[in-house]
Amino acid sequence: MTNQPRPATGYPAPPQNGYPPPPQPQSNYYYPNYNHNAQQAYYPAPPRATFFRRFFAALIAVFIILGVILLIVWLVLRPRVPSFSVDSLTLTSLNTSTSPSQISGTWSLHFSVANPNHKLHVYYDEIEARLFYRNSLLSQNQLPPFDQGTKSITTMDAHLAASSAYLNSDLVNKLKDDRSSGSVKFDLQMMAVVRFKAGGWRARRRFLRVFCDDLTVSFSSNSTKGNLSGGPRRCSVGI
Repeated sequence: MTNQPRPATGYPAPPQNGYPPPPQPQSNYYYPNYNHNAQQAYYPAPPRATFFRRFFAALIAVFIILGVILLIVWLVLRPRVPSFSVDSLTLTSLNTSTSPSQISGTWSLHFSVANPNHKLHVYYDEIEARLFYRNSLLSQNQLPPFDQGTKSITTMDAHLAASSAYLNSDLVNKLKDDRSSGSVKFDLQMMAVVRFKAGGWRARRRFLRVFCDDLTVSFSSNSTKGNLSGGPRRCSVGI
């Protein structure tokens, strides 16, 4: 029996009976890990969201840079607030009346102002002083402007006067009682507009607040003149 030649591998089998072979059945195997929406992950973000992300990132970067710059300036300059002290206080011509409730007097004060900074000059553009007795305003006055160099002390005088200024009758009676006991306490407040400068660097104007509380003025018997007791008084200063 003669062997029939076998078809070469890699080629489709010849049709049998003149008809092509039936198609192969399709596989129904399910791939559970296949993500039909996988292509959606590669879609680019909307332009609006991208803009806001970049904007906030740039804003944060600007704040960080400004913070670093301010920190470097502070480390180099080491700014410190000036110090104030009342060296002397003289009260003359103190008179009170209850009908009507009035007070008169003249307060003369001598200050020492120190600039503790090594690199900063201080410029006092505007200064206002106010005198109080038990939170009631007695007198106020503008003081002359001045400037200070580094590591320097400046002395200044302030004069405040009250001429028949109104004061509550209860306060007049309390002031009389304090004076009869030999001493009266007053409070002094100052508000100054200051500038700090170091070479070509200038800081913006700031408000400097000075509080000199419990300035005790002692009187001798039946005298209308009193002086600061207890020596110089240090004031609290804030910006």
